Amino acid sequence: MKKLSDSHISLFLSLYFLSLLTGCVDPYRPPEITSPNSYLVVNGFFDSAPGATTTISLSRTQNLADPKLPTAETKAVVTIEMPNKTAYTLKEGTSGAYTLTGVMPVVGETYRLHIKTKGQDYYSDYVPVVPTPPIDSISWRAENDGLQINVNTHDPTNNTHYYRWDFASTWEYYTLYNSLLEIKNTQIVDRLQSVFRCWGSDNSTNIITTSTNRLSQDVVSQFPLLHIPSTSIKLGVKYSIMVRQIGLTQAGFEYYDQLARITQNVGSIFDPQPTQITGNIHSATTASDLVLGFFRVGTVDSKRLFISRSQLPFGWNTYTGLGGCTMDTLSKKDVLDMKPAIISYDELTKMYFTTSEDCADCRTRGGVITKPDFWK
Repeated sequence: MKKLSDSHISLFLSLYFLSLLTGCVDPYRPPEITSPNSYLVVNGFFDSAPGATTTISLSRTQNLADPKLPTAETKAVVTIEMPNKTAYTLKEGTSGAYTLTGVMPVVGETYRLHIKTKGQDYYSDYVPVVPTPPIDSISWRAENDGLQINVNTHDPTNNTHYYRWDFASTWEYYTLYNSLLEIKNTQIVDRLQSVFRCWGSDNSTNIITTSTNRLSQDVVSQFPLLHIPSTSIKLGVKYSIMVRQIGLTQAGFEYYDQLARITQNVGSIFDPQPTQITGNIHSATTASDLVLGFFRVGTVDSKRLFISRSQLPFGWNTYTGLGGCTMDTLSKKDVLDMKPAIISYDELTKMYFTTSEDCADCRTRGGVITKPDFWK
């Protein structure tokens, strides 16, 4: 099966579970899933920030069972064009990534993306430049069951009206024991890099949009971005969130809003039914040749927030998964045979204090020991 967009996968799952409810033996396999076609995926935008580098990434859909990463679309000719025939050609750097520097779009003009692959031409609609107003603030409040994070913004010119956000989370955490020794080449040696303190990270997965089009003022106040349970390891020491805000056209908003509805609201038969979602990029020769993605021109504004554990309610207890950690004492021979995490060495008893890797190496929970440059 092909690795298609979330909308196609949602369609398949919805129809499959509906067939179970109605007693069907064989699940329905829609053409979008069984089709042998490989569709073009376009990711990126024409960045209008001064000095910015625009990057457009191209790839192809592939089999769901294929363990490889998505196939990059290489050796394409990618240009950004204006109605007056002015064209800017992007250069391919890493496979499938095409960049443009030194060109800044002009507010009031329109631009389109042109992609020429082997035997095919793809064009986006002409789109205007949409500057993104700055984020006013990222606010938070402690609720009974966790931390609620909201965003606030406004456009004094009353021109934006359509917004989208994404975010990246980073958190500091510790393991239970500080491992001072390790095994290297059958020898017990001092650990040169501490694995006691780590930083974890993840990115937003949902599509987050809102519109102020029906309001008298272009103001977004206390819009909910994220809720973190009070027991989350993210809140154990220090947490940071980097929020990115994007101004959209009405067409861009409708695209992302519809995509969110069919990919994030599939919990019951009363939710919106999955439909085929197409962006503003189309094949010039074959209407059935779908293109996944939406081309826009504009800027991104970002703001970072830090929250320390001392700012949160005293009664919140972080779940670390380390409640079952124990410490043992082993001889050198047993340490070399069993290869546990080594906490320290006792000169008096000539024994090593040991524990499991999960209890002494923070990297086992997916984090890294390198402190982020922005951390404070």
